[in-house]
Amino acid sequence: MKTLVRVQNYREHGYNMKAIQVLEKRFKDSDVLDEIGFIKFQQTIGEDRWYGLKFEVSTDEVSKLQKMAKLAKFIKDNSNWDSQPDEILSIIGAVEYKVFNHEFVPVSKDGENIYDVVVSPGSLHSRIIAPNEIVAEKILKKRKVENAKLKFNCNIQL
Repeated sequence: MKTLVRVQNYREHGYNMKAIQVLEKRFKDSDVLDEIGFIKFQQTIGEDRWYGLKFEVSTDEVSKLQKMAKLAKFIKDNSNWDSQPDEILSIIGAVEYKVFNHEFVPVSKDGENIYDVVVSPGSLHSRIIAPNEIVAEKILKKRKVENAKLKFNCNIQL
């Protein structure tokens, strides 16, 4: 199993909290990600162990509820009440993403570049993440976007 996630740590009501945001690609070959739900843990400040595993979904889409329920069942079948967040991430085959410039970017892409795919008359079509312009051009050719040009956007620094 491979699950796209973003891990967030914060404090709430005097506890350390860990929220594992479960993500999915909007379309099969899309780079745009949408949230399905959360896997949450809490920890007493000063303690080492996490507890209180719970699943949260806030949606009007039944398909997201079904996907999160399937993931929750998989986690429950392959872990126990004392499983820690790192164990859960391993069980679900987590591929970690972070937010960079308002977009989800795989942690594995740190240091690579973002290129804007610009189509005539100058509107943004999509973005490509690649280590250099040569690789970005190859990706663009595979996508078969007509009248498209690459424009360097920025270097990813997570």
